[in-house]
Amino acid sequence: MPILTEATDAVLTNTPNASIFETGLIGQPPDILNSLKRDHDLLKSLYQEFNATTSTCDRERIAKEILKGVNIHSMIEELIFYPALRDCGSEKGQEYVRTSLMDHETVKSALYELDVLLQDEGEFFQHSDLEENDVFIFFRKIYDDKKIAELGRELDNMRKSEEAGDKDVIEEMVE
Repeated sequence: MPILTEATDAVLTNTPNASIFETGLIGQPPDILNSLKRDHDLLKSLYQEFNATTSTCDRERIAKEILKGVNIHSMIEELIFYPALRDCGSEKGQEYVRTSLMDHETVKSALYELDVLLQDEGEFFQHSDLEENDVFIFFRKIYDDKKIAELGRELDNMRKSEEAGDKDVIEEMVE
């Protein structure tokens, strides 16, 4: 269960007890870009919450939420979002994928030193700003709403499978 504070509760719009891995607004199909942005917003809130607290217990609990969120978010981007971006037929799309994958490698390496990563939220903020201000805008230009919603549904299914620990379903989705 995610840590619910004013900051994270504002991001969780579906229900007060919503999982951080649920997507889509009430009554609307999931949209992959909105879902990824929502991840970014929640992770930013968790980073800020982590850095604002001095309680060891709270910091440990928040760190676990950040690790879980970053791992699932990165996996979804790498298995659904980036392949669609890479396959758009544009050199710009391919360049975004190369840059983002390098960012992911940096973050994954830094996860081994969790304390350093969590205290330096700038690296994550820089990555999420690039995606939201450049990559997402480009993605919305090259794909129609139907494709974005289709990818959003894929993302939703993968998140639910990951949250349930169903690795077989995730492997089938990727194949």
